[in-house]
Amino acid sequence: MNKQKALVMLLVAALLTVVTPRVQAASVSMDHPADFPVEFTDCVESIGVTLVSTERARAYVPAQFILAGEGQPVTPLVVRTARCRGIAVNGYMPKAGEIVQIGLVIVPPDFTGDINNYTLWYYTSDAKLATQLRDAGVTAQHVPTIDYDFDTGDNSLFVRVPRPGSPRLALFGTVSPSPNPAGAFLANWWQQADAGRVKMSTQVPTINIGGADLTLMTDPSNPLGQLIGSGSIGFPIIQQFNTFTTAHMGVSVIAP
Repeated sequence: MNKQKALVMLLVAALLTVVTPRVQAASVSMDHPADFPVEFTDCVESIGVTLVSTERARAYVPAQFILAGEGQPVTPLVVRTARCRGIAVNGYMPKAGEIVQIGLVIVPPDFTGDINNYTLWYYTSDAKLATQLRDAGVTAQHVPTIDYDFDTGDNSLFVRVPRPGSPRLALFGTVSPSPNPAGAFLANWWQQADAGRVKMSTQVPTINIGGADLTLMTDPSNPLGQLIGSGSIGFPIIQQFNTFTTAHMGVSVIAP
């Protein structure tokens, strides 16, 4: 492994350290008309972190956001999938649903969070969540038929984003759920909108962190395939399969 790649891997490991239990309050402003809360219950999620060309990644992220691998040949890309028995948007009744989101790790714009990512693609089967996110300025896609198959018998996971999702993708492999809690976690996902920077800040009070062995597949000619430089990629940096009972996301628009 060369020195530059090792430096990026060390940075990602530091950003994603969650083994020390702690309590961290999410600092989310809710005074913009488009701001809203989301409550998640009984969720499973996969997290995969891989490395992509920093030069290619730079074209996907506005200049005011600093990539974690800025100045290095590679920078970390995060692929997250989640299925929750309850997604309650802005006080509405909870509904079961799925989320797939892909982003590039960035330096924290407001110095908060255990990890900060710039959102490239956000898909959800929850129509209300997609609509509210779009109203806030996020390019969220409503994909009502996201396939999310977690087989507890053989611990296999298969997730597929079909049309109307774009770019389409599939993620599959085996996972190892953990029964042991590993403390709290705060994840910030950002996107630049016309009204300002949109911050999706999710506080998970207690998360169980397991392992995974996953592969992402997509069309090599679509924007995701061009970013990863192929039609498939693994996650050599970090792979997790997590479970949590509750989580709170605050969506806020921070004016320029």
